[in-house]
Amino acid sequence: MPDVVEQFEGQLYQIELVVTRVFDDHPDLTDAQVDSVYEELSRRYRAEATAHEFKAGKLDGIRADLHAELLPITELLLGRPANMAPADPISAEDMRLCLNRLRSSIKRWSREGGRQGYLTYLSEYL
Repeated sequence: MPDVVEQFEGQLYQIELVVTRVFDDHPDLTDAQVDSVYEELSRRYRAEATAHEFKAGKLDGIRADLHAELLPITELLLGRPANMAPADPISAEDMRLCLNRLRSSIKRWSREGGRQGYLTYLSEYL
């Protein structure tokens, strides 16, 4: 079975492209803030995949801005709204896997590059 990066490369790219755009507008954004938004979205899709109620966490400032930018993209990748759905929408569980993979990438690049290591990496390669 292919790993998450191979299987969902396009979806990961689209999510990270949004993060890069927000980072361009908010150069004070940190990896920890991005991680908290990925975590919030992961919780949302885990709840959906397991048919549990989702209780939104409290995001403020830049985190709220990033969440507002990412949520429409993640929903679109899931095939919502149906009239704008991608050719091959993914499931809520697959989206959770993608977000958790991105969170592990944050951990790696933050260790190597400090509080904006992941964001710097994205800016260089996207």
